Amino acid sequence: MDNLQLNLNPETQLVTVDDPSPTISVIWDRAIQQAVIKAISGPTIASRAYGMVHTAVYDAWSAYENIPISTNLNDDLQRPEAENTLANKTEAMSYSAYVVSIALFPEHKAIFDRVMSDLGYETTLIDLESPDPTTPPGIGIISAEALLDYRDRDGANQLGREINGDGTPYSDYTNYQPINDPGNITQIDSWTPDILTFDDGKAIAQSFLTPHWGRVTTFSVDRGDRFRPAPPEPFLLVAGEVDLQAKTITLEDGIELDISPALIGTIINPEFIAQTEEVIDYSANLTDEQKLIAEFWEDGGGTSFPPGTWMTFGQYVSARDDNTLDEDARMFFTLGNAVFDAGIATWESKVYYDYTRPVSAIRELGKLDLIGEYDEQLDGYAIEAYGDYGSGTEKILAEDFITYQTPHADYSPPFAEYTSGHSAFSAASAEVLREYTGRDYFGASVTFNPGESRFEPDIMPMEAITLDWDTFSEAADQAGMSRLYGGIHFSQGDLNGREIGREVGQAVIDRTEFYINGGNGNDRDEEEILGSNNDSIIFELDKLFYINNNWNSIKRDSVVDLFNSGRAVLGTENNTDRLFDYLDGVNEFLSKNSLILSDLFSDRNYF
Repeated sequence: MDNLQLNLNPETQLVTVDDPSPTISVIWDRAIQQAVIKAISGPTIASRAYGMVHTAVYDAWSAYENIPISTNLNDDLQRPEAENTLANKTEAMSYSAYVVSIALFPEHKAIFDRVMSDLGYETTLIDLESPDPTTPPGIGIISAEALLDYRDRDGANQLGREINGDGTPYSDYTNYQPINDPGNITQIDSWTPDILTFDDGKAIAQSFLTPHWGRVTTFSVDRGDRFRPAPPEPFLLVAGEVDLQAKTITLEDGIELDISPALIGTIINPEFIAQTEEVIDYSANLTDEQKLIAEFWEDGGGTSFPPGTWMTFGQYVSARDDNTLDEDARMFFTLGNAVFDAGIATWESKVYYDYTRPVSAIRELGKLDLIGEYDEQLDGYAIEAYGDYGSGTEKILAEDFITYQTPHADYSPPFAEYTSGHSAFSAASAEVLREYTGRDYFGASVTFNPGESRFEPDIMPMEAITLDWDTFSEAADQAGMSRLYGGIHFSQGDLNGREIGREVGQAVIDRTEFYINGGNGNDRDEEEILGSNNDSIIFELDKLFYINNNWNSIKRDSVVDLFNSGRAVLGTENNTDRLFDYLDGVNEFLSKNSLILSDLFSDRNYF
């Protein structure tokens, strides 16, 4: 498509693409993004929505293709070659997307009704009870319901039914509680909720967004912790307890030390200090371009969040390359699940490490006299940093450090720092777009006219500034760096977030290729291969564990049903000890697979 460009709304930083002849995947991607924007759902719930809608679209599409299989129904809905028409595919894909979309965002059903009306499809007479599997609407509805049934039990708690939850959609059921609260910080390297103060004087502490998300069933691998990175930098190099109020460290042998710069390098981790100083240095030297990078990539309220920006980049690629319906069914299927799994893997790390944000670490280090220099006039340890909107760099107390984010909003997002979601969403998406275009070339840009800053309107930029990305890799790296410019992340959180994204992207590509290539020739009624050795069985058992939140609460019949259904396969005898740990107590075990399980488990009396 000639003269293609990204459109930027300077008030929200939302990006859109003008494509006069979008594919059906793009049409439904636009619709689900509209619902996400209105719902202000946050990046985790948004990423799941993108993954589910495009899986629904793909599943319906696969019924009209000879080789690809559905993610839940194998080739059960396969139609004759004569029915493989653009009209049939479009109709089936739309009904599937519609049913999933209204299940995800019932309060915004009008958005999806309007799309169906524009496409000329009936919605008032949809038969959800007994859809006809020989018609495009029936294929779409059956595909959607199979996906919804599967995802209703995926640990996201979409319907609020999880035990220990509060009954509301997507509520936490893990009983997560932050170690610190804003008025009582006990661990400097653990996450502390921000306090948001409103114009009327009311103050509200943040709540961690979807802390259970690491337990959501991933699309590509057995579980989210497969991508967990090495730990972030700790405050202490040795075992000990820190008393931030008393400014002391008590070592294991009972020796109590006063906190001072003299302890850096022996007791206090110099890398913990260094990473905060790097953030401060960026803050003190922000250029107009860096500020706009921080603004553009913030992707907060009013946008479709970081994963949505990359879904829009997918729309750009579709228009740029004149993608066909078939090409987009495959590409958006992969892209949607890449951001979905990136969110799960990232949140698993965020909750597991529960790591501090820079703003909290810098403020506490200032109170401990560990960063900056003492300033008599300010009566405390001062740093050069961004002072306030429109004021630029100032000398301020370290304990007054602020981030460069939306004015009068949270200083940092409502969840822990390590690792960066922006970095993972972006790197995973870049992997997918490189794979589906066959090259790294992107060729997109957005331009800020003078005074169009959202954070500092009418002040900057002084002249037009264009953010352009020759490659997907460049855009992904800039998204990660934007969080350092904004004071939201440390370098380690960014770089390891990128690595998570790259690994997720490749895993999702491998998984979608499995479905697109017909399951590599395997009979999907007999087995579900999710990796080498015993990954598949462990995946299914882990799902039961996550869904029930307690291994002991899983009924033996649930495990038996799992194998009777053919949803799991052992594969080989490797790692059998691990399987024994999972299967202890199960004395009734059946499978339709060719492997003689009785030989494998005979010494443990499973049969």
